[in-house]
Amino acid sequence: MIIPYPEHVAVVITTVIVVVLAVLLHYESLWLISRQIERSKKPHRQRILGMAFGVLLTHIVEIWLFGVTGWWLTELLGIGALEGYESFNVLDYIFFTAVTYTTVGYGDIYATGPVRFLYGTLALTGFVLITWSASFTFIEMQKHWRVGR
Repeated sequence: MIIPYPEHVAVVITTVIVVVLAVLLHYESLWLISRQIERSKKPHRQRILGMAFGVLLTHIVEIWLFGVTGWWLTELLGIGALEGYESFNVLDYIFFTAVTYTTVGYGDIYATGPVRFLYGTLALTGFVLITWSASFTFIEMQKHWRVGR
């Protein structure tokens, strides 16, 4: 049996895998950060700042995960492309991924071909993970915020 549009199938499967990895990474990171806050004997300020930097680092790792995946699909496998400049390097893919993940969408770079599915799904995933982080941060600060710090 011949699969129609094998590039599309490859992008969908790759996207599902990367989304699952990002969500699992996010869950485990927030769980570890929460446990650190609970167990830490450090001053309040250090615990809250550690939480903020931990959440930011988690998002950066997720952006890099999607960025390298987009680079791999387009540059190494030739499935789709990024347009807007003459040539792209891996940091351009990271930039485009960050802009898409945060739903800023400057529009100077855009995806073409089957890889668009990855980036469309990335926007939704980034929105959900950022919202999750905001809720987590609010809840943790409610639990640990003290008057007078």
